[in-house]
Amino acid sequence: MKKLLYQKVYDQLKLSIQEGKIPVGSKMPAENELMAQFDVSSITLKKALELLKKDGYISRRPRVGTFVINASPVSEQIETRMFDKPLFGCIMTNFDDTFGTTLLSGMLEHSDSKAHIIVKKSLGDTEREEEILQEFIEMNVAGILILPASSKFVSPTLLELASQKFPLVVIDRTLEGLPISSISSDNTEAGRIITEKLFELGHKHIGMITSTSPVSTLDSRVNGFIRGHASFHTAFHSDYVFREIESVMPNSTVSIQTDIDKIAHFLNTHSEITALVATEYNIALLIKQACNKLGKSIPADLSVVCFDHPDNFFDTSAFQFTHIKQAQYEIGVKAVDMLLNQVLKPDTINKETLPPMLIEGDSVKMLKNTSK
Repeated sequence: MKKLLYQKVYDQLKLSIQEGKIPVGSKMPAENELMAQFDVSSITLKKALELLKKDGYISRRPRVGTFVINASPVSEQIETRMFDKPLFGCIMTNFDDTFGTTLLSGMLEHSDSKAHIIVKKSLGDTEREEEILQEFIEMNVAGILILPASSKFVSPTLLELASQKFPLVVIDRTLEGLPISSISSDNTEAGRIITEKLFELGHKHIGMITSTSPVSTLDSRVNGFIRGHASFHTAFHSDYVFREIESVMPNSTVSIQTDIDKIAHFLNTHSEITALVATEYNIALLIKQACNKLGKSIPADLSVVCFDHPDNFFDTSAFQFTHIKQAQYEIGVKAVDMLLNQVLKPDTINKETLPPMLIEGDSVKMLKNTSK
């Protein structure tokens, strides 16, 4: 198997220590010098130094530097994480009962006997995401599962790791054109199915409410919404798609009331709309509150459908939106399996989507004239 770049740097530095070119007790050259010497990035160098530290060749002293402490490994034992139970890092933007909790359950329960997983939250902050990636590299994880904060801005560290064929799996997103494995729902198909449901009920003027989040998941749902119009030979009106909801995003400083007011204004401006597709469950709740403000009720005055509805196992009388259900548990299971496979076969890249499921609820109304 071809060695990764950081392993080559590790081998060369180890040889220099063993041959006395960097003697025991001496300080290691500065990181920028080593980066220039080997023509590698800081990420690659840090992984090589972490391996040297783990094998007992060097020791890092805060605010002083890195020193050579042994010319031979403290233990000849080969890294066991790769062959016993690998340590994986997992980055989520956030998680709750609408999306993420069930996915994590699948991931953690399936990996229980196969791997250790450390979970951290980026809260949708790309800078925090970058910091967590660096932390995982310092911890010498064997692979990373990540739900990226953005599909439009890809972390430089993620690109660097991908170029080194480091085991990576992207969850609930697609990074087109990049050699990175991914697992998600077929969100375009989901958007089409949920939109066609409304057309089948006789709705002709259908709007969509989504957030400003820069992720492929929402873009795919909008594309599916457009395809749903094409299926029923109905003109798509771009002004029926409202993309300015912010309060539902992780770490948002925009108030819920601000978004309720925005939705109410949108509905007043487009009074001909009889149905709305909400790209997230929490947006559906905002729509419900906007309807209350306007004296409208769901579904009598407005039909509303959404994605990722929480389960109400113990409250069968609870109001439920007609919605798209994702196979979150299965996504978590498959993500772990894909990463384990990459640990053994670094050249393996898979991009997989799982089919969505339409769940009937209490939030839609049939209109007259339901012919296609």
